[in-house]
Amino acid sequence: DHYLDLKKISIGVIHLMPNSRSVHFNSILLFVLVVDLLILCFCSHQRTFVLEVMGRHCGYLALVSALACGADYVFIPEYPPEEGWEDHMCARLSENRARKKRLNIIIVSEGAIDSFNKPITSEQVKDLVVNRLGFDTRVTILGHVQRGGTPSAFDRILASRMGVEAVFALLEATPETPGCVVTLSGNLAVRLPLMECVQMTQDVQKAMDERRFKDAVELRGRNSWVAFQCMVMSNFTVAVLNVGAPAAGMNAAVRSAVRLGITEGHKMLAVTDGFEGFSRGQIKEIKWGDVGGWTGQGGSILAREKYEAFCIPMVMVPATVSNNVPGSDFSIGADTALNTITDTCDRIKLSASGTKRRVFIIETMGGYCGYLANMGALAAGADAAYIFEEKFDIRELQANVEHLTEKMKTNIQRGLVLRNENSSENYTTDFIYQLYSEEGKGVFDCRKNVLGHMQQGGAPSPFDRNFGTKIAAKALLWISNQLKENYRRGKVFANTPETVCLLGMRKRNLDFQPVIMLQDETDFEHRIPKEQWWLKMRPLMKILAKYKASYDISESGQLEHVVRPKAYVA
Repeated sequence: DHYLDLKKISIGVIHLMPNSRSVHFNSILLFVLVVDLLILCFCSHQRTFVLEVMGRHCGYLALVSALACGADYVFIPEYPPEEGWEDHMCARLSENRARKKRLNIIIVSEGAIDSFNKPITSEQVKDLVVNRLGFDTRVTILGHVQRGGTPSAFDRILASRMGVEAVFALLEATPETPGCVVTLSGNLAVRLPLMECVQMTQDVQKAMDERRFKDAVELRGRNSWVAFQCMVMSNFTVAVLNVGAPAAGMNAAVRSAVRLGITEGHKMLAVTDGFEGFSRGQIKEIKWGDVGGWTGQGGSILAREKYEAFCIPMVMVPATVSNNVPGSDFSIGADTALNTITDTCDRIKLSASGTKRRVFIIETMGGYCGYLANMGALAAGADAAYIFEEKFDIRELQANVEHLTEKMKTNIQRGLVLRNENSSENYTTDFIYQLYSEEGKGVFDCRKNVLGHMQQGGAPSPFDRNFGTKIAAKALLWISNQLKENYRRGKVFANTPETVCLLGMRKRNLDFQPVIMLQDETDFEHRIPKEQWWLKMRPLMKILAKYKASYDISESGQLEHVVRPKAYVA
């Protein structure tokens, strides 16, 4: 009877494109890479591109796309441009062209309106640019190609997490439990009452109809508001430099910090080769236009080095493909590397489509951190992942071989195994390859691939671009406040723990954490955090690979109310 009653309970997993934390949203943003191709295509021309983006009456997709590709102008329905926007936009385009920027990008949400609730179309924007400025202008409407394509690693992992959370919500529900929506807040799965979510959406439309556009942006959620502030946001000198190995998305973070610093009235300096370059005087002032086009570039344009201590405010932004920075669930560059691994695994699995009974051993980077191997295995649908954090022995290897032997008797006659590069000193990639080859004789053959430094290269993913932009903007505002608070008698002096912080995402918040407080959380020998949040995802990977495993439900989401802006709290 209980299960019959549960038929009345609604558990929804968000899968609509415009939502900031919905399944499939990150994959939709991959069209930003199409913009990168347009930039490369027209680098030899002086052109203006008007790009129309889907989303109906929600402009979040257009907004974060503008951040990710460094657009010159963006139109969204929740915050229409003020009267006279035509003059302002043309002045902005002319100014950028005067700085010898060869390509201008304007992004228009399909539901964009002006301050009088009249539609703004891509053709209207194009005609305005052509007639007023005489710029060679093209319109590109991506349309439904945004709905297709291969899902990103982030979306695959998110879908797996949300599916598990939805099942837990159903099993824990009673006939009195209201219908709920499973979603992600920061890096934490949460359950929200369905009707409250519907009411919030209706409030957005009501605010837009009443021309309370700032309220409409706030009602869309924290992510929309932060992204909006990054688009629109003293007298100190601030230096920007990179430390450590390169990671995709670092340049987007530098661009965000430089431009927000200039907006705050600071003199911004760029330091090449880290603090070693700083000591050698490799410093130059960096202007607004100097960082144009940095968003989509990989590597580290400023280069990097190791550093010494200074009595000045410092804030560290985590940027490493290994995602091994204590104090942060995510690092800039890790998503790009994960996409590279997932894409490579997809290609390798396709290569096996014409060859029956084959197992692939793939080695990933990460040092002693198994994030890339574990999450890559979850995203790619691997059969096993060997990592340093979870010790394994010859018996587990043998069990995996036997599991793959049974799998070869089914319709899916291929296997995929990932191994972190430092998962074991003795059970190396070559050893595992030879073991699988020997034990699988007559049943399957084996191949190995070492991905290597290709995981550090490539254009940064949309997630890394936006994460880098947001986190660098928040870091710069923190630095600005610290400079003002620690300014005494003509100089800045800061020597308290609170003035040297790491800005990292912890569950649902971006927190500033004194570096000295992170010592107890760090395994210095292996350069990893002592506790890794993603290890709780490991049983999920095994369950999906059809192993028997128990899943930790201690941190499963609980039903909570929608957080509304203060103006709407009764």
